[in-house]
Amino acid sequence: MSLEIRLEEPDDRDVVLEVERLAFGSDEEPAIVETIRGEEGSFAMVAVEDEEVVGHVQFSRAWVGDTAVVALGPIGVHPRCQGRGIGSALIQAGCAEAEARGERAVILIGSPEFYPRFGFEPALRHGLRNPFAGIGEGDFVIAEEDFMLCDLSGEPTPLSGAVRWHRAFGQPDG
Repeated sequence: MSLEIRLEEPDDRDVVLEVERLAFGSDEEPAIVETIRGEEGSFAMVAVEDEEVVGHVQFSRAWVGDTAVVALGPIGVHPRCQGRGIGSALIQAGCAEAEARGERAVILIGSPEFYPRFGFEPALRHGLRNPFAGIGEGDFVIAEEDFMLCDLSGEPTPLSGAVRWHRAFGQPDG
């Protein structure tokens, strides 16, 4: 089986929504993708195996203070293809695409045990606070350290200010 990672194309759109729906068992992630698509600063990558889209990662415009950055997410892999490195390949290709587009940084809410292998570190190290900290459903609560950042610029100029995700993510006022 051959795996190709490429930019999402218009013909991929419907199947991408189904991959996200199957990956999360929810309509929330496909709704986020639908809202973000086509907006300035947004792009998506797909994983294609044997001519079938089996994975997807969405990037969208976000801000740290007045500095434009991109946010990674949602990312979904078809359940029958999970655990084979497809998500990792999507993250690497997506971050490379963001860097090629001249993006300053990528931010995300995710596992501090998983994302450091891709160059992410706790955003708190940059003096940035997690606007989603403490929010969750049931036993799931978002921790401060779940807010991570990958600096793509290599510039010593620190990022500062309020962190804002695209409105589709339902960021709390604060």
